Amino acid sequence: MKKILLILVGGTICTSLNEHGTLSISEGAGVKLIENFQNSDSPFKDKVEIEPTENLFILSENMSIPNWNLMLDTYRKYINTNSFDGVIFAHGTDTLAYSTSLFSLILANTDIPVFFVSSNARLDSERANGNANFRYAVELICKGIEPNVYATYKNISDGRIYLHLGSRLEQCKNYSEDFFSQDAIDITDFNDEVLKEIKKKYPKEEKFPLININGDWHLKSCVLMITPYVGLDYASFNYSKFSAILHGTYHSGTACSEPHENSVLHLIDLCEKENPDIDIYLSPSKNSGEIYDTVRVIGAHKENRIIFLYGCTNEVAYAKLVLAYSIFRDKKDISKFINRNINFEIFHK
Repeated sequence: MKKILLILVGGTICTSLNEHGTLSISEGAGVKLIENFQNSDSPFKDKVEIEPTENLFILSENMSIPNWNLMLDTYRKYINTNSFDGVIFAHGTDTLAYSTSLFSLILANTDIPVFFVSSNARLDSERANGNANFRYAVELICKGIEPNVYATYKNISDGRIYLHLGSRLEQCKNYSEDFFSQDAIDITDFNDEVLKEIKKKYPKEEKFPLININGDWHLKSCVLMITPYVGLDYASFNYSKFSAILHGTYHSGTACSEPHENSVLHLIDLCEKENPDIDIYLSPSKNSGEIYDTVRVIGAHKENRIIFLYGCTNEVAYAKLVLAYSIFRDKKDISKFINRNINFEIFHK
């Protein structure tokens, strides 16, 4: 008999219609996941015991650093006092990729599989994929999938179930109900060969866990994430309260480099005045090879003040910076953590 911990975070997968005709989290909605699985035709329904936690009542659009800490504390509480064969987080879709990215880095050394499952609609809706997402997670745990952090998700556009490595999952796009990630695996008809493929793709010996899950630390709101757009006003931010900035780029790895107030050069100058110790990261972008001259100009401004990140999603880059600046004090330790491939999150060179 396999034993699985179900952490009821919240999100659509834990919602039902309320008296206003809108979706809100209800106490019994998450537990319905277990009932639906037990009423399914899964060959594992009598071979697994699923233990639900208290409902955290977090809609994923309301995810925050304190709520991440609540999720961490809940995980620690149950894992440190019980023995499980796997863990499933019932989480909303809106910030799913950020949470899977975070836990992929924290749990790089996990010795049991950890899954994040969500739903595109409330579970009692005919459109909902949450029951399928949950079932596949349970069955993969029962079949002995390699320990790591994953998300199972049935895309609406093609009706196929995909297994995503948590550290590579990208946010769902607007007007879509599909999730994508680098090297996602179609597991609709999964078998032992698929399990072998997963183990071959992500061997445990190639991970570099650098975080003690039970260490005396909590996440801090220490990273400012900036998305570039035409006319971005850098003077509107308070840089004194942050330890680092994650500045996104346009699709070609670029950002504005003209010498005016809407330029990254102006951002650098403002930080030099308001918070000289703040680290500024540009992602995804690199300062070598056949790059645009605008990137060269940014990299050269104020003695290479910009730190370039390349090869991973911005979701995992943000999670990595939050972790690094929450846990480590020494700049060398921070740099080591940022530049190391912790859990296969760096997939482009």
